[in-house]
Amino acid sequence: MEIKTLSYSKNRKEIIQKCAEFFADELNLKNSTYKVFICTDPTLMRERRNNGVACKTGDKEITIAVDSRLPIKKLFYTLAHEMVHAKQFARGQYRSEKARNGKYRRYWCGKRIVADYVDQPWEIEAFSRESILVERLLSVLTKNMKKEQMS
Repeated sequence: MEIKTLSYSKNRKEIIQKCAEFFADELNLKNSTYKVFICTDPTLMRERRNNGVACKTGDKEITIAVDSRLPIKKLFYTLAHEMVHAKQFARGQYRSEKARNGKYRRYWCGKRIVADYVDQPWEIEAFSRESILVERLLSVLTKNMKKEQMS
């Protein structure tokens, strides 16, 4: 999976890029032919009431937006959550399509789902896996810091 991050902040861009690559590896997406574009948006939370969003924007393309003003730990959780959605799109588990009336129809494993946000299967998976992914990330970072301190 190819991942490209766009951000005005060089530090945030590097953090997001490395975290997204780590999460992609953890989600077994390394060999995926999808491209993921990640951008930061300082108005996402204020205007859309979201820390992040993910959507399929092309045949083999996924775009993720995260609020650039999130504290670093919240950024990790948000990015992990959205990368789970990227995995769902790439594997064909989750898809949405716009109906003629302008509303979206959402499908999980080929079956149309109409449910409240917290009961949607793609959200249940993303919320349950985000904590596991962040715990793994923080564990690796802690181990690497200890190694650096010892050398």
